[in-house]
Amino acid sequence: MGHPLRGLSDGFVGLGLYALLVQEAIRDLVVYSGLASDDGGAWESTALFLCISAARAPEQEGPELLLQEWLAPLVVRRTRLPIRTNAQKVFPYGNVAVLAAMAEASKAIAAGQFERVLIVGVDSLTSDLGVLEALAMRRRLKTAEHPVGFMPGEAAAAVLVEHEAVARRRGARIEARVEALRVSGTPEAGAPVEGSPPMMRLVGAVEGTLAQATRVGDVYGDLNGEESRAMEWGTALARLREGPVLAEARTHWPAVSLGDTGAASGAISVAAATRSFVRKYARGNEILVWSRSDSGAVASGLLVRPRE
Repeated sequence: MGHPLRGLSDGFVGLGLYALLVQEAIRDLVVYSGLASDDGGAWESTALFLCISAARAPEQEGPELLLQEWLAPLVVRRTRLPIRTNAQKVFPYGNVAVLAAMAEASKAIAAGQFERVLIVGVDSLTSDLGVLEALAMRRRLKTAEHPVGFMPGEAAAAVLVEHEAVARRRGARIEARVEALRVSGTPEAGAPVEGSPPMMRLVGAVEGTLAQATRVGDVYGDLNGEESRAMEWGTALARLREGPVLAEARTHWPAVSLGDTGAASGAISVAAATRSFVRKYARGNEILVWSRSDSGAVASGLLVRPRE
């Protein structure tokens, strides 16, 4: 059971598949954002952060290195966006990659390195038979014989992050503010506190995010059908439900509809949560988004309805 992108990705594998998916996500974002692709001045002050997953099996290590080296320049060439080479970066951190990229984008924008950052998460768990066989052997996939597992998905999703003042100056859509990002376990964020049980890492990240929240109306999270993630979220709830911040929050799990989309999952959650503000079905003004990678890295952040 899986969720391939029928009609788009058929016949594509490896670097070609990932470049195609990223290209389509960027095209959609360029149209929606109103930031014209031929606006050289704007794109020269824009960085491109591509989010992918690390190799899931030994035979995937070569293709992953190929993605890290060639995906960004290939995407820039295909989309014809004048993004500088030194403003292109790949985050190979799996499910937490997008929130980790958003945290780095926030620092880079605050430091004046860029005016905005285009972040794209892309992944395919459906296109490599060897990876699927390895996941099945580890009893991670949902099958008729093993109902507790995940369904592999395939997706790319893009978000544009920029300083609020810059966005308002160009009359951009401002649909959510990003606050209280917490990332733990990636090389850039540093390892979790030594001695911290793996099940408590998500608790620590979410607690740090919610310390800056008032009342969360919705949660978009990374449950994918695997028992281990359900236990981690359950442990977090046992700690966090004591306060009023999460007391009335609704929960949303994109993997139910799209399968596990790996490195694209964070961008999907951010986009879906943001659209709930725009279409006015968000329960409140604050939304919690959290992610968890196979490596044990965790990340969380707060999306806040923008001021009018």
